[in-house]
Amino acid sequence: MFALALLPWKLQATHIIGGEIYYDCLGNNQFRIVLKIYRDCLLGQAPFDDPAHVGVYNSNGGLVRDVLMYFPGSNLVPPQSINPCYQANANLCVEEAIYEEIITLAPNAGGYTLVYQRCCRNQSILNIYNPGDTGSTYTIQIPGSAFTECNSSPRFITFPPIVVCIDDPIQYSHAAIDPDGDSLVYYFCDPFEGASPDDPLPIPPGPPPYNFVNFSPPFSATSPLPSSPPASVNSATGFLNGYPTELGQYVVAVCVNEYRNGILLSTNKRDFQFNVVACGGSSTAEFVAPTAMLNGTGSICNGLDVNFINQSENGLFYQWDFGVTGTNTDISTFANPVYIFPDTGVYTVSLIVNPGYNCADTTSLQIAVYRELIAQLDQSEGQCIVGNSFDFEAQGIFEANADFFWEFSGPASSTTSSLQDPQNISYTESGTFPVYFTITTVHCEARDTIYMTVYPVLDVNFSVNDQDACEPVNLIFTNQSTTSPGAFFYWDFGDGTSSTLRDPIHAYDEAGSYTISLVVINTIGCIDTISFERPNYILIRPRPDAGIDASPRRTSILQPDVTFFNLSEGEISSWIYPGTGDQLFGETNLYTYQDSGWFNAFSVALNNQGCYDTAFVKVRIDPVFSVFFPNAFSPNGDGINEFFSPKGEGFKTYEMAIFDRWGVEIFNSQALNVEWDGRANNGREVAQSGVYNYRVWIRDVFNDDHIYTGYVVLIR
Repeated sequence: MFALALLPWKLQATHIIGGEIYYDCLGNNQFRIVLKIYRDCLLGQAPFDDPAHVGVYNSNGGLVRDVLMYFPGSNLVPPQSINPCYQANANLCVEEAIYEEIITLAPNAGGYTLVYQRCCRNQSILNIYNPGDTGSTYTIQIPGSAFTECNSSPRFITFPPIVVCIDDPIQYSHAAIDPDGDSLVYYFCDPFEGASPDDPLPIPPGPPPYNFVNFSPPFSATSPLPSSPPASVNSATGFLNGYPTELGQYVVAVCVNEYRNGILLSTNKRDFQFNVVACGGSSTAEFVAPTAMLNGTGSICNGLDVNFINQSENGLFYQWDFGVTGTNTDISTFANPVYIFPDTGVYTVSLIVNPGYNCADTTSLQIAVYRELIAQLDQSEGQCIVGNSFDFEAQGIFEANADFFWEFSGPASSTTSSLQDPQNISYTESGTFPVYFTITTVHCEARDTIYMTVYPVLDVNFSVNDQDACEPVNLIFTNQSTTSPGAFFYWDFGDGTSSTLRDPIHAYDEAGSYTISLVVINTIGCIDTISFERPNYILIRPRPDAGIDASPRRTSILQPDVTFFNLSEGEISSWIYPGTGDQLFGETNLYTYQDSGWFNAFSVALNNQGCYDTAFVKVRIDPVFSVFFPNAFSPNGDGINEFFSPKGEGFKTYEMAIFDRWGVEIFNSQALNVEWDGRANNGREVAQSGVYNYRVWIRDVFNDDHIYTGYVVLIR
């Protein structure tokens, strides 16, 4: 992650701009090699190697093998900076490629050195001689003990920042991790030079030892960039501090040594480029404390714990001072701290965003901190209107000197009270009524509301949607009782059946007079049990027995006469409807249908109780099928015999084709209403007088198929 196009001077073509190499021991003398390489994809000329060559040298400097690591693809590295003041949209492009390869090595007491070399560095680098002609070498040592103890090398956790800002601190963790938990020591070190412009990709890479880059005074490995105070690396944590004072691009290398039992096993050297730029960003400090903010209506009593919500913009570092006098421990560096104040009072809290940076901003806010005040009431159970009396108890969190105020709405015996626990409050009417409770202190006020329920005396009543009906019938019973919640109901419908529903629906199948009773049991509020009975409340009348028959029930339109028989019993009047809208009155009726189809015929009977009954019978009048073909037609425009098609009835679907004397089809129709008009070829030509053949397929109304062939004479 390196910035390349941010500097105010002209850049020459850039190339490989950093990397590192490390390994993992897999056991059985196998090692996974990981090579990370970074390149400038905006101005760079050198693509990633495919393959990259990693040389493996023994302790005598002899080449053991040349490992080919094929290009795995690359990813763009998103721009980032450790400085909050840098907010520019940099014109840069950095790519990362991570090569991996598993190799097997023979155990060797002297171990091995892995090496990768590439040319060249950016011409714009200021702290070394001839940077454009200076390559890079990345190495890692596999000690001989790695074969017996399966050692893996350390690797760096995060990438260096793309940019750092002039006259602002560098605070960056250059820490590494070691899979084996070995001791790690960090320090600035000399980057290796490597390949040259004449041989930018040595195959294989050259053997150790390797030369260091040539720093130009006053720069060195331990002082790689202008900084006041000088840049440094914490040897135990890898934390890099500095304060750059000059613009430019600088090569920096940080090494991490891996020790086990005081013995150096390997050194991972990563070099990279710091781009020091002028950062002109800004930040805004802003925060709120919702539980303690002063406002026009007074303060909020939420206790001494205050949660601060940071609403600052472009902030990365924060410094809080909570305004407690007489102490210097009332501070925090969290983005959204929670602070417990030592006592009640008004405090001025300040926040510095990005302290120590050029873009720092400060704000302050006055808050009020008071001990928690909570008004709370427990919901009481409802009471019956008869003898009701409610006692109230103030609950919550409050101090001994708090004041109380109660307001009782509705028909209460008292409308207000200033007692902490008012007693014997009664209501003269049933219903649900709010009770408002307020606690006040010198600084704060808290409220709560509950609702008191006064239940009415139990009263039982009911109604039905129809007291006088003809059987069979479903009746809807409506419970009109006044009850408390959770009341139980028991209905007796007078026919040996019952229900426990509040509003049941009941079916009466037999005529008669029925007595209805309802028992209601209140288990809360006005506890009581009341039974209510309505003798002979419902009258169910008998119906007549309607009957009908037809002969024949199925015939054709050629013989559409049907005789209907009225078979009703117990009626004083009856009628027959043949299903056409007509009405018949006799016991035996002959009816002639005018069309084919299915007909729902029915009879209606009325008895002396005023009840009706209906009976049904289905009658089918079948259509008929007949067909004949004219033997000639004359489409001459005189309006007589102008078209040719089969004639008849009972057609469902059909297709007609006309052929000339050579057997060529000149007309086709699949619609009953499209006849041949004496034209050919889709109506484009006039057929001449003569004899023409036809072929007709017809599916009748009974779904039977018929095929007819013949000839017709066309006369012009």
